[in-house]
Amino acid sequence: MHLCIDSSVIVAALRRQEKDHLSALELLRKIKDQEHIAIEPYTVLVEVTAAIRRRTGSKELATRVKNDLIELGSFRFVDLDTFSSSSAAEIAADIGVRGMDAIVIQVAKEFGIPLITLDVEIVEKAKRIVEIPDLNSL
Repeated sequence: MHLCIDSSVIVAALRRQEKDHLSALELLRKIKDQEHIAIEPYTVLVEVTAAIRRRTGSKELATRVKNDLIELGSFRFVDLDTFSSSSAAEIAADIGVRGMDAIVIQVAKEFGIPLITLDVEIVEKAKRIVEIPDLNSL
């Protein structure tokens, strides 16, 4: 199954202290084992790297996480071009989400794939635009 994974899920998988760590970690294992393919905007790579650096204080760990995500063949990163930027901006204007959240929603919508997130605001605002299954249902 193809999925779009919000950075909140990836960060939760990588840090034991995060809520829903075990469920997020299990999903990340399934992606690593290619049971699922993650189609991601490059902004998720930036957000995850930044979150790991901020939360751990470790530049080395943040860099390793970035490199590992890039090297995983089951993570496919897509560019932000004129079309997707315009579409994400329309989503942001329409439902009132943050910019980076609009980009993730746009990718899920463009590829017709479910969006997996732990962000309650995204769930509430984007559920009429994209499918948002519960993390534990995967």
